[in-house]
Amino acid sequence: MPDDFDSVVASRFEVLDDVPVPDTWARVQLNALDPNPAQLTAEHVTMVDLEPSIQAAERQHTPTRLVLAGLLAAAAVVAILLVAIRNEEPAAPVDQPSTTVTVPGIPRALFGTPDEEFAPGTYSVDEVDGSPTPRISVTLGEGWSNSSDGWSIVKEGTGNVSFSRPDRVFADACHATEGFHPGPVTSLDGLVAALSEQGGWAEVTDPRDITVDHYLGKTFQRTVPAEFTDCNRDASARFRSWENDLADGDLGWSFYEPDEVETLRVLDVDGTIIIVNTRLKPDHQASAAAELNAVLNSISIEPA
Repeated sequence: MPDDFDSVVASRFEVLDDVPVPDTWARVQLNALDPNPAQLTAEHVTMVDLEPSIQAAERQHTPTRLVLAGLLAAAAVVAILLVAIRNEEPAAPVDQPSTTVTVPGIPRALFGTPDEEFAPGTYSVDEVDGSPTPRISVTLGEGWSNSSDGWSIVKEGTGNVSFSRPDRVFADACHATEGFHPGPVTSLDGLVAALSEQGGWAEVTDPRDITVDHYLGKTFQRTVPAEFTDCNRDASARFRSWENDLADGDLGWSFYEPDEVETLRVLDVDGTIIIVNTRLKPDHQASAAAELNAVLNSISIEPA
């Protein structure tokens, strides 16, 4: 494009150069040598008579040439800039994503009101049984609500999910009145040992290592016996695993029904050992187990 443009500019100036320009300097010299008008020859008179028309022509063509030259020069600059822009700045793709950034809000509080029904969405806790923790979030579908005691969430026909921090673990879930596990439960390994070694269960799987957002933990399952004929005769203590010292001074107990299958995730959350567990009743279908696992897998924990 620059080569073609230069040739066009050159041709325009060649046309302008063909316009005759009077020899004003020769006329000035002649007047200086022979200033007497009476002695001028016919040729001299002709030159003098043509002066007004020559000057008018010069005034007419000189501005035109200057204006044309200016326009052509400006056009040249614009053309060069357009070429440079095309070469240096690639065109944005048509399907370029929006630069709008959406900042997610803080999830709604879990365990707010007993028997409260949840709308589908993400909920969170930042403490477990009175112990502060980094924010723990969980995503729930339709049909979930807080339990009547406010310490777990339940769904009719599916099961429940609870967040706990045991203070003591019974040595035998079937005979809770006989005392507690002798080991400490304030460490990850200590609590896992107390729960997996607890007597009274029909079946306990081997604990395996897990991580949730880089927080270490272990997971395993326990199955409740089909009947409690050999357990404590006191119905209020028939089958329970641990207890908590609640903020109001009461004790929180974990009760089970025959044939329930419990999945536990024991996590060390920045030094606080917690349990996130699900309990599946025997009359629930396989879809209930899948939904409970989905709830567990949705759990996320913010960095400390």
